[in-house]
Amino acid sequence: MEIEFLKKVDAVFHGQRWLNYIMSAVTWLGEFGAAAIVLAVVLLIIKKTRRAGITVAIALVLDVLIVNVILKNAVNRPRPWTEWAPFIDFYKSVGMRVPTDTSFPSGHAAACFAGAVAVTMCYKLKGLPAIAVAVLVALSRIYLCVHYPTDVLGGVLIGSACGVGAYFIAKAVFRAWDSKKAAGGTDGGDGEKE
Repeated sequence: MEIEFLKKVDAVFHGQRWLNYIMSAVTWLGEFGAAAIVLAVVLLIIKKTRRAGITVAIALVLDVLIVNVILKNAVNRPRPWTEWAPFIDFYKSVGMRVPTDTSFPSGHAAACFAGAVAVTMCYKLKGLPAIAVAVLVALSRIYLCVHYPTDVLGGVLIGSACGVGAYFIAKAVFRAWDSKKAAGGTDGGDGEKE
């Protein structure tokens, strides 16, 4: 059923070369978590946003562990081109890197949503542009037929959960850190106050 949906996407949209290149550029934002990594680095550089940067970094670590280390290997779902070979020719025609890992869940969607949800948890409405980018990247994975729709949905849900989990982990760490600072100093790592 999902492969039939992707074949319809191919038939309806892939004749639009301009749209193919736009969606290829959009999907690049999720390549190796690029957009989320840049977001974390920018937030980490600015002192005022450093805690949000740490939160996004925690979300990305959780995402990599859950998606790339555990789920992709455990589920081991083949990519759509194993069911319909013309997809691989399409990827090459738009200059896309052909993925070598498994399909479930979408790493692009998971990484983008992990970062976007983490920053949205920190900044509420100010995080909505990051959510918009994550949605576009997720849709691009279906448009380009690199993933089945359920792979992308799985990536969205898992990435979102990583973002929420990271927010609460970071909040607990910051609370402990702030309490320790307020109590009279930081711990130099050996249990002694500096």
